[in-house]
Amino acid sequence: MFDHQFLGVPAQIALLFMAAAAKAPYRRAKRAPAPSPVAGISAAILLAATIVIAGYIAHLELTGLRAEGRVVVVRPDANGLDREPTYYPVIEFATASGALARFEDFGGSSPRYRVGDRVAVLYRGNETSRFAIVDRDRSSNLLLPLLPFGGAVLLGWPFLRHFGARVRARTAGRPASRTMRSAPHPQRRMMNV
Repeated sequence: MFDHQFLGVPAQIALLFMAAAAKAPYRRAKRAPAPSPVAGISAAILLAATIVIAGYIAHLELTGLRAEGRVVVVRPDANGLDREPTYYPVIEFATASGALARFEDFGGSSPRYRVGDRVAVLYRGNETSRFAIVDRDRSSNLLLPLLPFGGAVLLGWPFLRHFGARVRARTAGRPASRTMRSAPHPQRRMMNV
């Protein structure tokens, strides 16, 4: 038996930290939960939305028609008493055939446009009122799909890490366990300090 009383307080503290550090990998591996399948499904849905939005905007940039529109109304929308309103500009423009069309652009916490402001509109020639966006510039429009992509990465990252660990375990010939990492087993028992 080792008497550690004569070492003093700093050495006793060091022994406590060493014992805790020896147990830490086992505790961490035991606590690692499997990712939720709901998060994986949500990430897949957001990734699909990213692909659809990116494809639509790229198609609109390549084949869409451009027109000059005018902001006719800025509609505030407050969903609760304690929330700040979101302002949605309603834009009216004349299509190539001369018909007037209106659409509501993305909202913001402060009004970006005032009534009467002129804006460039990008729209599809056959479905004007439902499929039109404000033509900010090419790079800004192509950045719109980054929001759902960021959500897909945040929700799907634990799922992908877990899936990667299972694939690595199978290729190494080990049975894939339910935990992400296997816990190291100490060779000898540590004394509880």
